Amino acid sequence: MSQLSGVAIRGISTAVPTTVSRVADYPHMSAEEAERFSRSTGIYERRIVSGSQCTSDLCAFAAADLLGKLGWERGDIGALILITQTGDQPVPATAIQLQHRLGIPTTCLAFDINLGCSAYPYGLLTVGALMNTAGIRRALLLVGDICSEVCNIADKSSWPLFGDAGSATALELDACAAPMYFDLMSDGKGAQAIIIPGGGLAARQPVTAENLVPVADKNGMLRNAANLVLRGADIFSFAISKVPASVLRALEAAQWTPDSVDQCVLHQANKMINDTVRKKIGVTEERVPTSLEKFGNTSSASVPLTICHTRDAWRFPCRALFIGFGVGLSWGTVAAEMGEGTVLSWVETDDVYPA
Repeated sequence: MSQLSGVAIRGISTAVPTTVSRVADYPHMSAEEAERFSRSTGIYERRIVSGSQCTSDLCAFAAADLLGKLGWERGDIGALILITQTGDQPVPATAIQLQHRLGIPTTCLAFDINLGCSAYPYGLLTVGALMNTAGIRRALLLVGDICSEVCNIADKSSWPLFGDAGSATALELDACAAPMYFDLMSDGKGAQAIIIPGGGLAARQPVTAENLVPVADKNGMLRNAANLVLRGADIFSFAISKVPASVLRALEAAQWTPDSVDQCVLHQANKMINDTVRKKIGVTEERVPTSLEKFGNTSSASVPLTICHTRDAWRFPCRALFIGFGVGLSWGTVAAEMGEGTVLSWVETDDVYPA
């Protein structure tokens, strides 16, 4: 259990593409299969990038929008941390390019973190601790993925599930900020549950013409070595057994009860998982916002996207739980109080952010 003091969340913005991909239109499922999939997962459509739009573009538009809404000068940003599994390229770090593209001075500390579904709680602690240690007054946590680029369109276990999004969270040192409480966990023995087995510069399965040819697995799912593999049953078992305990530990550390939480934001894995976790932790349905129906599972961006998508229902000050879980395996919870004046914003665009 970790406690972070003296850091406040000032605002969150999320950017999504305008292109809508509907499960009902997915060519590799019958109408009956598509309806059954949507009923069980809660996903009916997602947003998908088009053209040359990348993770960096979505995060940059979200960051520019948020800085404008807050009235922050870009020269005040001392750290810019990007959490993504789908960076623009393996080298250099996408965060460093974003520092330049956003017009943030070279005094800004910038780097990438490779993490997915648990990104938001991990990111808040990482950036907040860095700010406290280095005396960085203002920072940006950027979180986003474009999973449509790593899923094989013929893979029914992953393609209709994942959507694309990028986000920005503005953090500021504030001695009066309420402490945040974190419960963060990892277990690498479950790495095979969500994995892209090949394709990296120094991968065990490097890029070759042979392993880029899609091959059907025992369930008939077509993938190549650079496509995402998702073992849904393993993820379901992991999530419902590990996540509720993490949430309860964070509640205990914050000295909150489930009834005292205003908003409980779960990673948008799927409806079955989230309904089960919600019931186990004892939070009522109306205090658990969702974005699954319109945006699907947006990997690292799902918690900030859900916050911004449901922004009209948020009232400040607010006691909130942010809960991430998945690839790694990794999972975590943060109990955070968000103060008056917190900005929640939204951008829809298919543009590429100018260099």
